[in-house]
Amino acid sequence: VNGNRRLPIIIGSFEAQAIALELENIKPPRPMTHDLLKNLVLSFNTEVKFIFVNELSEGTFYAQVVFERDGELVELDARPSDAIALAVRFGSDIYVSE
Repeated sequence: VNGNRRLPIIIGSFEAQAIALELENIKPPRPMTHDLLKNLVLSFNTEVKFIFVNELSEGTFYAQVVFERDGELVELDARPSDAIALAVRFGSDIYVSE
């Protein structure tokens, strides 16, 4: 928590661009997929509480996106790259299992 550790994960160029654009505060003229998903989540009065990169199996990382709506938490399985792209858009915490 509140650390500055790094975890190298190989991701696709589209996902890397989606993360980089948000981190650099660059707004494309039209919403990208992760922007659309953020808008969809917000339209249901829901937010991304945090993401959790929780597993490494046979060289593949797995993650959970934890949403909060009306005080209830809902977890969805996601690729870490997509989960991180959402987390940076929501300003959510990113956790990684040891």
